[in-house]
Amino acid sequence: MTPKILSAIIVDDEPLAIEGLKLRLEKIPEVNVIGEAQDGDSAIRLCQQLNPDVLFLDLQLPGLNGLEIVQALQADTIPMIVFVSAYGEYAIDAFELNAIDYILKPANLGRLQKTVEKLQNQVAPKHNEAEKFRLLSALNQTSGISISELEAWLKTDDALPTQFASELVIKNSDNEKVFVPVSEIKWIDAAGDYMCVHTQKGETHIVRITMKKLVEELDERTFKRIHKSTLVNVNFIQRIKGLRNSECILELEDDVQLKVSRNYSSAIHQFIESKKI
Repeated sequence: MTPKILSAIIVDDEPLAIEGLKLRLEKIPEVNVIGEAQDGDSAIRLCQQLNPDVLFLDLQLPGLNGLEIVQALQADTIPMIVFVSAYGEYAIDAFELNAIDYILKPANLGRLQKTVEKLQNQVAPKHNEAEKFRLLSALNQTSGISISELEAWLKTDDALPTQFASELVIKNSDNEKVFVPVSEIKWIDAAGDYMCVHTQKGETHIVRITMKKLVEELDERTFKRIHKSTLVNVNFIQRIKGLRNSECILELEDDVQLKVSRNYSSAIHQFIESKKI
């Protein structure tokens, strides 16, 4: 996944030091400097206002020093801390405050890139989880499958599950069960208490099922009801001929023609609109 762009604030009492560090960080695309401060109180206010991902923090500052700033920040708003100092003797104290890194001035680009790698390693699990949840939520919206089912699917090598049937199990005249792939069904029409399932192979299977039950098992994005007793697979529609009173004729391959009744014409009009270029 794409690395998260880390928002950063630089805190140093020397304007030239801020400018130098900012120029180097601007060469690292994973970091975006969103603020600067030159003393401890300003740094705390800026962190509370901007909620940055990372704080590049000098130790020697007017008022509160770098260590005191970290101690003053509330746990729920504290960013990741990178100390940038001319003095190495504070490193142990810094790491005791869970600093991600301690850089000695002047910080060159190569050293800063290693620091950013450490920062990315810290945020990667949370970032990846957020991306994963966003994608699962999108799949949930489009497929109707629960997020828990989708999470279980991710752990397998199986094809994407679906809430709709991928096959219809139909008994033939010899009382044998025939598995008919839904993708091969061209249209279905009712005949009394039975449904006639017409396939791409030119076969017609008879199944005892109600139209209501069949509609529930088939994906409504693929199978459109065009009459109170007819469903059509939109993938097999080749032409649409308009008639009066909002009715129309659908032409499928093999010269099959199906009439769309006025009561169900809106589904076909929506289908036409979705295909317009």
